[in-house]
This record gives sequence, C-alpha cells and structure tokens, in this order.
Amino acid sequence: MFPVLAWCLGMLLAKTLALTQWWLWLSGGLFLLLAFVFKPARTLFLLLLCMVLGALRWQVSAQPSALDQVLESRGHVQQEAEFTVTKLLSKDGGIHEIRLEELAGIKVAEPLTLIYSPELELGHSYKALLEVIPGTQDPILDTFPARHRAYVRQGLTKLNKPRGAVPIALWRAALLKRLDDRLGEDAYLAKALMLTDTQSKGELRDPLTRSGMVHLIVVSGLHIWFIYAALMVLLNFLLPRRIAELVFLVLIAFYAALNHWSPSVTRAILMIGLMIVSRWRGIRIGGAQLLALSLLIITAVSPDQLFNIGLQLSFLCIGVIILGLPKVQWIKEKDLPAELPRSRLNRLFNLLLLNLTVGLAVMPVTLYYFGTASLNGIVGNLLGIPLASALLLVSFLVLLVPGGNLLSASYVSAYKVLMRVFLGWTDLVASLPFYLENSWINWIQLLGSMLMVLGLLWMLRRLKLSWKPLPAVALGLALVLFPRFSAGQEAGIYVFDCGTGDCILACFADGSKLMVDTGPKWHNAENSWATRKLLPWLKKQNIDKLDWLVLTHLDADHSGGFPDLAKHLKIENMAITDEVAQDSRWENWQHEGLLKDINLLMVTDTLSVHTGGARLKFLHPDKDFHVENSNSGSILFRLDYRGKSYLFTGDADIGAETHLLASYPQELKADFLKAGHHGSRTSSSREFVRTVSPEEVWITASERNQWGFPHPEPMSHFRRYAKRIRSTSKGTFFQPFAQKD
Repeated sequence: MFPVLAWCLGMLLAKTLALTQWWLWLSGGLFLLLAFVFKPARTLFLLLLCMVLGALRWQVSAQPSALDQVLESRGHVQQEAEFTVTKLLSKDGGIHEIRLEELAGIKVAEPLTLIYSPELELGHSYKALLEVIPGTQDPILDTFPARHRAYVRQGLTKLNKPRGAVPIALWRAALLKRLDDRLGEDAYLAKALMLTDTQSKGELRDPLTRSGMVHLIVVSGLHIWFIYAALMVLLNFLLPRRIAELVFLVLIAFYAALNHWSPSVTRAILMIGLMIVSRWRGIRIGGAQLLALSLLIITAVSPDQLFNIGLQLSFLCIGVIILGLPKVQWIKEKDLPAELPRSRLNRLFNLLLLNLTVGLAVMPVTLYYFGTASLNGIVGNLLGIPLASALLLVSFLVLLVPGGNLLSASYVSAYKVLMRVFLGWTDLVASLPFYLENSWINWIQLLGSMLMVLGLLWMLRRLKLSWKPLPAVALGLALVLFPRFSAGQEAGIYVFDCGTGDCILACFADGSKLMVDTGPKWHNAENSWATRKLLPWLKKQNIDKLDWLVLTHLDADHSGGFPDLAKHLKIENMAITDEVAQDSRWENWQHEGLLKDINLLMVTDTLSVHTGGARLKFLHPDKDFHVENSNSGSILFRLDYRGKSYLFTGDADIGAETHLLASYPQELKADFLKAGHHGSRTSSSREFVRTVSPEEVWITASERNQWGFPHPEPMSHFRRYAKRIRSTSKGTFFQPFAQKD
C-alpha cells in the first residue's frame, strides 16, 4: 500500500507543481542509485522512486490532445463532425454527453458536452456542423475543469451505421427503454440502480443526500459485490467453479461497460478479479493489497481518475472498512447465553459501528466538495441496504424475464411495493437532524479533519483511549480552527466570472467586505449562480458576513443571487435606489424575511459612506436625473482606497453617462473602470471613457455570449484611453489593493 500511496502523491505533486521531465528523470535515477548504495534507507529511497514514477506518469497523461491544442490557439473550432450520443445529462437543458468520432474528416476520440434541444437518441451516431468551445476552469471558483462544449450550428442528420464503441451505447439505450416500457413512470429508480442513469438519479438526489443513502442509487462497489454473490450462487450450480468465475468476469466487465466504467465499479471489479486470480495461483493476498493494487491499475491506465470524487469516496470507504473497522464482541456469552439472539445483536451493533465509521470518514470529503454531510445514514443504511439490494435483484428480473405473463407481472408488482417502502424509508430518515448543509470547508480544514478522523478511527479500532493518536488529533484540530483565526483574505478586489452578469467583492485590510451585485439566476435552474459557485467559495474562505452590499439595479443578471446570499450570509448594510424599493421583487423579498436586520441606504442623490478605511462616493442617480429604465437608473459609485480609485457603473447607459459628464466630470477620473453593461454599445461613450482615463478596464461578460458583448465601439474607446483591458471571459480575476495610501 505505501508504494501506491507514494505513487499517488507523485501525481498530486506533478499536477500542482511545475515539474520538468528531465528533473524527474534525474531524481528517479538518483533515488534508484541511493537505494542500491544505502541499504538501511533502501525502503525510503524506493518510496521516493515510486513518487517520481507517479509524477512522470501524470506528466505523460497531461499532454494536450490535438483538439486541445487547436482550441488553445484558435479559441473555437467549427467543422463538420460525426459523433455518438452516450448520455443524456439534462432533459430540460438539452445537455448530452457525446463521443466525438470525426472532425473535419480526421479521426478523433474526444468526450464532449453537447448543448442541443430536442433530445437525441442514446447510442446513435449523428453528423452535423459542430462548433466546439473549450471547457474552462475558473482559476478561483472551480475545483474541476469543465469538458469542452459543442453546439450544433446546422445540418444535423442521423447516420445509418453506429460509430466506434456504439454497440455498448445501443445496448444501454435499449435496456433503459425496456425498463421504461415495463415500469412506466416508476422506472427511474431501477434505471438509477442498474445503469446509473443521470436523469433518473436527479429524481431522488435531495432526500437521499439528506438521508445519507445517496450511494444506494448509483451502481457502486456495493452493487458489484452483491451481483458477484448472487451470480456465483447461480453459476456454481451450473458450471465448475473456475469456469463460473471466468463467466462472471466476462459478464461483469460487460456490465461495467454499460455503466461507463465508473470508478467505484472498476475498483470493485478489479478487487474481485485480483482475488480470483490470486486464489487460482495459490497466492495469499490481503484486503489492503487488493485495494492498493486496484488503485495502482486504475491510476496507471487513467491518472486523472485519481482526482475523481467517486473514486476518492469509494477507496476511502473500503479503506476504512478494511483497515479501520474494529471487530467487537459487544455481548458476551455470559451476558446472553442464547447464541442466535446474541450473534444477531452483535451483528446489528457492528453494522451500526460500520455505518458510523464510514460516515465519519467521508464527512470531511463531502463537506469540502459539496458543503453537505449526513450521519443519518447510520440509521438509514440498516434498512436501506437490504431494500436497495432487493430492488436491484427484482429490477434485473423485471429486465430479463420476458413480459406479458403472470411471472413478469409479479416481479413488476414486487418492484413497485419495494420502491414505495424504500421511498418511505428515505423520507423518514431524511427528516432526522444529523445533516449539515451549506457548510463548506477549505483544503486546510479538510486535511485537519482527516487527521482527526484517522486518530479517532485508530482509537475505535482498538476500543481504548491512547496517547499515540493524540498528536495527530491535536494537529488536525489546529488545522480545522486555523482559518478562523488567520489573517483572512488578501486585500483586493475579486471580479467574478458569473457569465454575462455582475458580481464583485472587495476585501479590505481590516477584514471588511463590500460586494457589488450578486450575479445571475441561471435560466431553467433551481438555484442561482451564487448557490452553485459563489457560496461554496465564500464559505471555504470563512466569509460569512458582508459589511456592504451595493445592488445597482434589479436586472436578473445583477440581482439573481441575492435571495440565496441573504439566506446564508449576514448582510450588515445594503445600498439601493428608490426604484428598486418599488419593484414587486423587492416586496417579495420583504415578505420572505430576506431583508430583516439589514440596514438600508436609499441612494436618491450624491452621498458618501465609509467602510474598511475606504470611501464610497455614490454619484448616480442623483435628484436631478430622470430614470427611464432599470439600466439608466443603475447605481454608479467610486471607491477610493489606498490612493487608487475604482469606478463601478452597473449597467448605466449613455444617457446616465451624459448626465454625469455634465454634472460631476471631476468625480469620474479613476484608475480602474468596471465597463458599463458588460461592454455594450449602449454604454461607455467615447467622452465618458476619455474623462475616466482608466489604467485598466474590467469587462464582465462570458466568452461568445449571445449578445456579442463586448461590442466593437466601446472596445475601440477602451483601447484608446486605457492601458489594459481585463475580462471575466477567461475566468475570475483578482486585483490586489496598493500596499500603502
């Protein structure tokens, strides 16, 4: 296990640090030489060699593909393409996962996300003029890079023959349709249990997350071990053991392909396969070795899987069960002489302990990635696992047994009864209070939490208090608490990439926070951009209070995130215009209690306020300006801090700029200008930009947006009168404040 952990650490270092291959080869050769020369330290040098090999493997895999290189140089590609539909990710949003087979007559093999409505047929191949746009990773907000996106521009036609590895996709599509035909509207649970159908998973995600049983509705290692036990019982009746195991391995490999070789499925199959092969060869191999070998094989074939959340959770859970789970005889014979009730009670208590142990181990990881954690699964899994296993078995019978007879009808009825019981149990367990939500932790706290959990598991394993793990627990506790007492955010301004919308955060040296607008509420989405992206980042930075929020106006791309922010952050002061206060949305927020305890500043004329050592001078709208629309009435203000000026314009249009030029030209000079209305030609007139004469212009617009922002006219003014132009089209960027006034 330790060489594999060193191998994985090498991959992590290679991903994080800029390591050159020649340096790695030199280091590897040196460690190998030292391992031969210094025998007492041979183990250490061999572990370092494994780490270097892991780093080299990552560097080889990280080489960009031909498509990556073209997209990096050109920004996008628009060519005739042939592709296969492999998954439907969102029916409402028309989001598909496709496998690009051919682009401009050149054979390729690239997974892409296709945005296209209506729904395409799974497993089938199509030809179209595709535009491919690179997937981007926000350098500040995102944990994982996005897949390249594709759009159908014209000429979508269905091909008669499937391409590439389509037979698997066709099988999968046929099986999903068969379940729909047999089970109707109740098929979603069977499709999630058997084939990890993304659409079906969404039906139950929230209650199962709260209940701590979300792992039961995806094909996971637990499912594979259950299938292994059931199939081997059947096959051993029909075939010699070794042949039965060979047949099982073939069948389970096909099943894994139907599930797109998800990490947990691959891990379980590898562990079972290695166990079978080692038994054939007469080799004794332990659980930790099986786990380590399967991790080595997966990361050697596909190094990026190491950073897959599913793989991390799968290996963490099994590692805890193998290495950290205590074996306890809770009730001894002298306490309960009857063997059957004693063994069953001991089994029940050990199952509770297993659920507690695994729940504690995965809690830091789920808090880091999702901001949620549930210990309700300690209770939920007691009945949830048997019910999910029974549902899985009955779902297979519904799928495989020919329909139209009494036997198949009985399986369908059994499925529906079990489904109702499972859903009822899920709702009951989800109502338990042992659930955390919107509680993200950062990587330092993740490391500290894992150290604490490891120390507790060490003591649980031995069922006694000991001083040995206490240093790890104490260090872990210090790391968890450290961010709360650290200096906090670096002083400066974050201009967030929230698509074509505005959200800006200023962090002052004394810890005060000012936010300008809150980003959009995405179309056809339950949550705003703030919930998906901003809140997790704020929580990881331990930001739970805003001293000031300036809501320039109520257009959705500026105010869409306010309700979610108001629910999860304390907002001390808020600046709005009287037009905002008269809007029906504002009244709804009042009725919902979102404005409670917020001190409101109504901007009806020029005025100044101070926060964090900075001055905010509100210039627009003033008492002499007649507001014609929401954009013209946007709040425009200047922030002065440490000798620099920052002009924030919201969506103020040319009419508002003309009024400002006539009324307060001397107040408009600034070092930094947030371009009005995302760089639209309706704002940023030549005279206005010339008067501001900024060192730098900030444009808040997504790349290749539907409005074509920024427009050529304001861009020509920016190039003429500003030294630099920065845009959120390349992701969130940070501008540090000057060190001194």
